[in-house]
Amino acid sequence: MAVVEFNNLSWAYSGYKTPILKNINLKVNKGEFLGVMGNVGSGRTSFCTSLLGLIPHFYPGKMSGELIVDGLSVKESSISELSTRVGLAFQSPINQLSGAGMTVEEELAFGLENLGVPRKEIIRRVNEMVKMVGLESFSKRSPLELSGGQQQKVAIASVLIMNPKVLVLDEPTAQLDPLGTSQVFDLVKKLANKGMTIILVSNKIDYLAEFADRVAILKNSIVKVGSAREVLTNINLLKRNNLIPSTMTTLSYELRKRKLWKGELALNLKDAEEIVRKVIK
Repeated sequence: MAVVEFNNLSWAYSGYKTPILKNINLKVNKGEFLGVMGNVGSGRTSFCTSLLGLIPHFYPGKMSGELIVDGLSVKESSISELSTRVGLAFQSPINQLSGAGMTVEEELAFGLENLGVPRKEIIRRVNEMVKMVGLESFSKRSPLELSGGQQQKVAIASVLIMNPKVLVLDEPTAQLDPLGTSQVFDLVKKLANKGMTIILVSNKIDYLAEFADRVAILKNSIVKVGSAREVLTNINLLKRNNLIPSTMTTLSYELRKRKLWKGELALNLKDAEEIVRKVIK
């Protein structure tokens, strides 16, 4: 069952004639992990903010078509209504943290306090969320003292604690080192395994290959959407859209060019290891 439906959606910011989003048609099913790839200027952030209603209710511009999120029309619903269904985490965790909490626990409690959630329920949900994101040892520390990866975990947790139906992540590891990136993707994998609907914007193909059910290429409009294997092993498609294939896919492609391998291209490390093992034999 589709929880997100883009129906011929277009959006142009005020003062611009050319839409940043053009005739987007896409459905995301409940419990699905959708990866979205695209380069700068492709409309990735606009795609994400539209799901929370920041487009069209916060940014001025012109919208046509329709976007439905968990049964709510984005056009006809307020940002506050949509925020009960959609959680959005941005590139920089510093931009997401409220600064109102002196500790990780207080930061996570901030949104619930604003909603008037009873104290006992706040404590229960904060403790549960701290364990889920693996920050038990840091719960009494200031979020500003944590590493980038840990801060992003706190930012994502501050969204998750509101119990959204859909989690939207806009390049959540763009400013992180490899360790921080790994920490965030481990958390995202855990959430996906729990059946959460996730829309993740990232060009880190290796991680999308491991986790995503489907992948969409966005270039102001949807160029292609399909299974992770269908999209991420299509080298010609990726190169046409200025996206870099993974090392594993490139390796298997070169082996096939040299007639050392005749099967399908590797999607991930497991595939590549199997191909190399067979080639050596």
